[in-house]
Amino acid sequence: MPRSAAAPWADVAPLLARVLLSLLFLYSGIGKLLGPEGTMAYIAKAGLPLPLLSYAMALVVELGVATALLLGWRTREAAAVMALFSVASALMFHHQFSDKGQLIQFLKNLAIAGGFVQLMLGPVGRWSWDARRAAAR
Repeated sequence: MPRSAAAPWADVAPLLARVLLSLLFLYSGIGKLLGPEGTMAYIAKAGLPLPLLSYAMALVVELGVATALLLGWRTREAAAVMALFSVASALMFHHQFSDKGQLIQFLKNLAIAGGFVQLMLGPVGRWSWDARRAAAR
């Protein structure tokens, strides 16, 4: 069967989406790892309880789950976690809508969550750990 003109993009697009979305979180996670005191102070200032636990959870998501997403390992589950994390971050840290910068950050987080929802629902793509596992079965 001949491949359509969209077929090459069908292979590249999911990989590109995973790379672009995960880079932000990997960068942020590395920043948190290198500056734990500032991150925990920011968490405490936002009024969240247990800043150390919140910090550890953010590291797991931003470094661990984002790496899984980048590699395409359990892509749908990783994207779901990242979408929830993005919405939760928006609600916890960017809720001062009278501040235009906060409103933009809130909307940015919601837009990123939308990208993760698309990854949850769309094809995983052949350049992923998930595709390799499926092919091995």
